[in-house]
Amino acid sequence: MKVLLGGCFGNLGKEILDQLILSGNKIVAVNRSIKENIKNENVEVKKCDFTKPEDLKDICEGVDCVISTVGLTTASKVTTHYDVDLQGNLNLLNEAKKSGVKKFIYISVIKCDDDPSIPMLDAKHKFEEKLIESGLDYTIYRPTGYFYDIAKVFKPMVDKGTVMLLKGSMATANVIDTKDLANCVVKNIDDYSKEILEIGGKEVYSYEEIAKLFFKAAKKEEKIKYVSPKLFGLLEFISRISKNGKTANIKFGRWTLSNDMTAKIKYGQSSFKEYINSLY
Repeated sequence: MKVLLGGCFGNLGKEILDQLILSGNKIVAVNRSIKENIKNENVEVKKCDFTKPEDLKDICEGVDCVISTVGLTTASKVTTHYDVDLQGNLNLLNEAKKSGVKKFIYISVIKCDDDPSIPMLDAKHKFEEKLIESGLDYTIYRPTGYFYDIAKVFKPMVDKGTVMLLKGSMATANVIDTKDLANCVVKNIDDYSKEILEIGGKEVYSYEEIAKLFFKAAKKEEKIKYVSPKLFGLLEFISRISKNGKTANIKFGRWTLSNDMTAKIKYGQSSFKEYINSLY
């Protein structure tokens, strides 16, 4: 099988690329920037900007399956989630359809159809709808979030001594290790026809429990401050005024901390608790 992997050098993309190499597939590894040299006869690395259709012309020729992890993960003053998560993936989907690709696997996010006011969710959901309408065979994975994403939020707060959580929130999450999700995607590349799968890791924790795990791993006294959701409204206002490009990420952060992020499918062997301990 020949597989095109979009976003091959992101945190999840790199794990999927490693799994594809182990499986012996022919791979077209595509990324906006080339971050490393892959020395493998089965891997062809291409540099493409997914928001530019001309960059993707004929890129899916001879490809049987497309796997896309393409999405905006950092704050940007010039690029939006609608540019990347929606239009970038649409450009890739159009090329896949033109070239007769049989299957398109898309990595989305849990509950992306929950709140259209959150750009990251809405852009992903709009692409899901286009993929479902495309006529291609597909699998849509909706992960709950990743180990490293939670660590990016909690570890700096713990290192400074205080974790801030939303007052009144009882939300839980079972985030998944990128290696485990990559294993699931590649292992089941021929399965899950025309399905949407919400998937997470094997451990379920509340955000308060996660904070306590970080404090324990850091050997620090627990100090948790509960703040009003209005604080995020203030941060959004400041972001819009300063035009720092962080507004969409702040909205997503508020939504994440106030919503249950626990998926029914609990997959993988990696322990989030052990991952947290390994950071210290």
